[in-house]
Amino acid sequence: MKIGISKKITGAFLIGICAYTVSIGMTYLVINDFIKVTREMDITARKVNLAGDLKFYINKLLGPVNDYLITGKVEERDRFDFLINKTSEIFKKLEGYKGSSAWKLTADKVKKDAIKFGAMAVDILFIEDPMGNRMAAGLIRELNTFSEGLIKEADEFHNIAKANVERMTNEVEKKRKVVQSLLIIILVIAFVSLVPISLYLKRFITTPILKLHDGARIIGSGKLDHRLHIKTGDEIESLAEGFNLMATSLEDAQRKLDREILELYTLYNISKTLSTTFEMEKLLNQVVERVSQTLKLHSINVMLVDENSRELYIVTSMGINEKVKEVRYKVGEGVYGLVALTGQAEIINDLPRHPRFKPIQGFDDDASSLICAPFKGKDKVIGIINGYRLGEEKFDEASFELLVTVATQVGMALENVRLFEETKVLSITDGMTSLYNYRYFMEHLNEEFERAKRYKRSLSVIMVDVDFFKKYNDANGHPKGDELLRKVAEIFKRTARISDTVARYGGEEFVVILPETCGEMAFGMAERLRKEVEANDFEGGKTQPGGRVTISLGVASYPEVTDSCEGIIKCADDALYRAKEEGRNRACM
Repeated sequence: MKIGISKKITGAFLIGICAYTVSIGMTYLVINDFIKVTREMDITARKVNLAGDLKFYINKLLGPVNDYLITGKVEERDRFDFLINKTSEIFKKLEGYKGSSAWKLTADKVKKDAIKFGAMAVDILFIEDPMGNRMAAGLIRELNTFSEGLIKEADEFHNIAKANVERMTNEVEKKRKVVQSLLIIILVIAFVSLVPISLYLKRFITTPILKLHDGARIIGSGKLDHRLHIKTGDEIESLAEGFNLMATSLEDAQRKLDREILELYTLYNISKTLSTTFEMEKLLNQVVERVSQTLKLHSINVMLVDENSRELYIVTSMGINEKVKEVRYKVGEGVYGLVALTGQAEIINDLPRHPRFKPIQGFDDDASSLICAPFKGKDKVIGIINGYRLGEEKFDEASFELLVTVATQVGMALENVRLFEETKVLSITDGMTSLYNYRYFMEHLNEEFERAKRYKRSLSVIMVDVDFFKKYNDANGHPKGDELLRKVAEIFKRTARISDTVARYGGEEFVVILPETCGEMAFGMAERLRKEVEANDFEGGKTQPGGRVTISLGVASYPEVTDSCEGIIKCADDALYRAKEEGRNRACM
């Protein structure tokens, strides 16, 4: 027959309350008597401690007086005051305690003699120049004799207190034995009556409740695989079954939530990376690292599409042999090429048997599962991301969706990188000639000048002006003038060295920065530029004086002619002006 937990508790409670009432009554009477004796013992012990302290300070009272006669230091008065004050405090505390007539008489005598001792000591302590003073010597002899009597009285007072403690100790010990015996009897009675109740409660109530409590705590701490095994046939068993069902549901939900949180966290970190960097290599490296950690991949790689050869090539990877990183796949060839061609992601959990899979040793030959997701820019596939697992580890739909989402983000980010690079180039480029603009020229010249100054190297600048450019515009029209400037710019780019920087200075003026180049070498470069322009048959060139398009150039070098960045520009400009003054179509230093 099943008995409910309420009936079990009520029955045990009624039996226990009777045993408890009897035990508590007997225990109260015994302990109350013992407390009274103990309280008296405590008071007596305090009196002994005070008597001991009194004895200690009385023994020290003579010290400052003797030291004063020897040294004559007034500090000994303060020391004596401290000791006599401590003695007075002890007498005040002793007045609050009751005692025998012998105790009281001795206490009064000690107090009276201590006061007298203090008066005698003060007479000595306030003698000026006590050292060698005969009167002081006589007084100290009297004080020594009196002190001996006072110390004996203090000893007697302390001994009376100790005797009281010994008497009370014996009395407490007798009471303790009586109390101990009575308590043992009470405990035996209580044990005999409560053991069956305790066993009953432990088996049917407390143990199951503790199991339920511990199980709930374990489940609440996050160990959702824990289960409760309670068989009591009552509400506790039903509650345990309910906890097990709840834990199972929570475990399933937790797995799903953990996965979703991890994926969201990964996407968040990837998004943060994508939004804070415009460096493609850094961006892809961090994406590969984050995705590999989240999906627990054996290996991962990112391939980009080479638009010229229509081939896929690896730009970053983890877990792949370095020797095979040069591998290339034709767009449309195999699994990777098909995804790059169609733009449709693939999840393959039996990779070796896939008809389009062509393994490459050290690259993907040991993989059993693959997710291949494309990323796009402006509606065309610009690359793919591939994640691999080994053995029995398969990819699920959540992993597939995560990688596809990441690929989408990467595609947008790479498109942003491309736009950023284009914007960056436009911001430093002259729109008509495609040369660097004036702003970039000034920034770069400052950098090169500081570097030349720091390392004590040469730096040269060539200023260029198209001769009679206004006449060319008037004769041929502004569109032809613009075309002329573009062609001159192309000659400059073709003729200048890789290390040189060619920029449009403004209007028909150009400028060339030549790092680590002395004046003589820079002048040689200026002459090459001049001859290249002069030798070119520009459309409309016959309208110019002399029948050809020509240029004038001014050359300046650091540290030959100047020691400042502004100075090198001014010197080059002055040289250009001189070239014009001397008839144009020439270079001047």
